[in-house]
Amino acid sequence: MPDNPYTTESLLAIRKLTRAVADVLRGAGDVVILWGERVIAGERGVDAGQALLAVAEALGVAGKAESGLIGIPAETNGRGLREVGCAAGLAPGLADAAAASSAAGDGAAAASASAAASGPAGALLLFEADASEAEMAAASGVVAFASFSNEALEAEADVVLPAPVYAEKEGTVTHPDGRIQRVRQALGHAGESRAGWWVLEELCRLAGAGTGVLSASAVTALIAEAVPFYADITLDEVGGEGVRWQDREAAQAAPSEDLPGDPLEQPPAAPEGLILGSAPSLWTGPAVEHSPSLRFLDTGPLALVSVEDARRLGLRDGDEVELDASGERTVTARVEVRTGVPAGSVFLSRAEVAPGPAHIRAREAVAG
Repeated sequence: MPDNPYTTESLLAIRKLTRAVADVLRGAGDVVILWGERVIAGERGVDAGQALLAVAEALGVAGKAESGLIGIPAETNGRGLREVGCAAGLAPGLADAAAASSAAGDGAAAASASAAASGPAGALLLFEADASEAEMAAASGVVAFASFSNEALEAEADVVLPAPVYAEKEGTVTHPDGRIQRVRQALGHAGESRAGWWVLEELCRLAGAGTGVLSASAVTALIAEAVPFYADITLDEVGGEGVRWQDREAAQAAPSEDLPGDPLEQPPAAPEGLILGSAPSLWTGPAVEHSPSLRFLDTGPLALVSVEDARRLGLRDGDEVELDASGERTVTARVEVRTGVPAGSVFLSRAEVAPGPAHIRAREAVAG
């Protein structure tokens, strides 16, 4: 689903569509709403989220056993990472991280406040995650797990540990509908490198916080213990077909919230110009860039433009353009006109810039 912010007109269209669909489906069966996670990102995310919940309320999603909303994550395994607490603001089990910290006692809160007021940030651990040079420079030390090096890591990281690529990993991945599926290692680890969980356990042990796990199944058991609605899930149970935790008795421990019934707020006016989103290709990213056997498949940055916008801007397939994204940076890309792209939007085949307002210009126009 495109991450295109909606206008007042589109909000009215949402309400009209909801009424029409509700008239057809009222009492006639289950409803599943698929929505893209990027819809609720950015300045207009709250408005989009309110509209999404209003649609769900109008369709009676909460009252139907097989109905629901399925969010398509912006990144691989986004749902699974949130459920186990590997996301900003969340503790294991989709609990609020701030509430979890408060439950630990006033002493923990005081220690956190003291650390925040003491000046420079502490050590930064990047586990297959990105950070800017400025963020790393502000830390007292940087330890990074990375599959491939880059300029920022070379400039600021104190220790870089090899992170396995996807074919070297073992564990689980969670489908957007909640099904936990087994991931099995296809390639051996290069040299003396080890699985990421093994190295993390060693670091924890050296810091006096070891868990004692010795296998991937033991890691799964720890996760099942930390996430209430994963209770007692094992790799053997996941097996070859996976398991939906919603179908198990432990699902009763999942947090729930009533849908808000407040009227929708008037959304702000849509920004002028095009709205930039990302549509990364399977053949983009560092794995392809660093693989001699796959590099020829990398098409380079593509700007996916609608037929209407291509006509309006005088663009054709293959034209080189410059994208100014939210005033942050300029990206040079090659145009591909797509009938599936909605007018007013442009999608970059690489996630190099944040979604938001963008301006597009032909390179000839820039040079001239």
